[in-house]
Amino acid sequence: MQDSLLKRFIREPALLAQQVSGDFPAVVSVTLSDGRVTVELEVTPDLAWFRGHFPDQPVLPGVIQLHWAAEVAAILFDLDGPPQHIKRLKFSNVIVPPRVIELSLEKHGDREVQFHLQGDGLQHSQGRLVFAEPGQ
Repeated sequence: MQDSLLKRFIREPALLAQQVSGDFPAVVSVTLSDGRVTVELEVTPDLAWFRGHFPDQPVLPGVIQLHWAAEVAAILFDLDGPPQHIKRLKFSNVIVPPRVIELSLEKHGDREVQFHLQGDGLQHSQGRLVFAEPGQ
């Protein structure tokens, strides 16, 4: 983990959102506890990902949840992305705006990151991202 970068994101969470490609929600906070990084995100209906998905009941697409987890993991843990494999991917509950959710990331070994997206007492998605070996 890039300690100096992580400390900067903890002090200024909005800087993390500027590092992620595509339309990314506002970052409310970034915390580190017991090797797990938790990023609190404010998901609002004006994000581009909700347009047309679905018109009467916006739902955050699962592929976008995965995209956010992969992008943030690559930034925080200095990994070469995108992930090469995804293990044990599970989508449990839809994310409907407006909502504050937590993206939790925990690195396992040199190139795997476990992620969880949760909010309002619900688990939304989880999985393990496997990134390429350095230099591949």
